[in-house]
Amino acid sequence: MKLNIRNISLTLLFAGLSLVTFANGDKNNGPAGSTSANTADVKYITGQDGQYLFHVVYNNASGSRFSLIVLDEDGNQLFQSLYSDKNFDKKFRLADPEEQFTKLTFVFRNFSDNSVQRYEVRAQNKVIENVEVKEVR
Repeated sequence: MKLNIRNISLTLLFAGLSLVTFANGDKNNGPAGSTSANTADVKYITGQDGQYLFHVVYNNASGSRFSLIVLDEDGNQLFQSLYSDKNFDKKFRLADPEEQFTKLTFVFRNFSDNSVQRYEVRAQNKVIENVEVKEVR
């Protein structure tokens, strides 16, 4: 019996990076009566050479001071800065593209109304092997 292997589909390494960015439940943790709307947005952009690139927008119509802090999965601070841009629109990338992470947290704090917005970015690497062997007669 001659066994021919007709269709072999083998994907040894498929680095399917699944990034999910979502806001935590409380978009406004400011004082009672504060009416600050959701003004921040964080999106993942596919970078070159495996870089993690994030597009960060913060609409600050009043031009008040706000801070942006980026934390890793253990709560360690990776970045912090103060801004007062009315239309904050910047791209951030991880300094070391080889470093893997499972979670990043972007924290925006507006100092005029003391509101806080938190965005979590979760990364999941998947290795998929798909092998198909068929006998052809």
